[in-house]
Amino acid sequence: MEKSLDSHLEDIMSEHGVIGVLCSDQQGLALSAKGTANPMYSGHVSSLVENARKLYPNKEPQPVICLESDACNLFIRSEGNVTIAIHKVPS
Repeated sequence: MEKSLDSHLEDIMSEHGVIGVLCSDQQGLALSAKGTANPMYSGHVSSLVENARKLYPNKEPQPVICLESDACNLFIRSEGNVTIAIHKVPS
């Protein structure tokens, strides 16, 4: 499974503008991180997803959380038991 996950994250990293990607489980344990993504923040990312689920309890698929700054944009989404955060340069 680990090779498959790393392969998917490498595919995401190859997309235009992506500078980092973080993958975590529901408990906030970092499963993998590439580029600028810091696995130390996986718990915070998972917490944001859980709070979004409270705001939109019946929404399927789960909403994408977008945090924007001058330095980068962060897109966070949960799929099943896995949460993914993607860092992109602003376009």
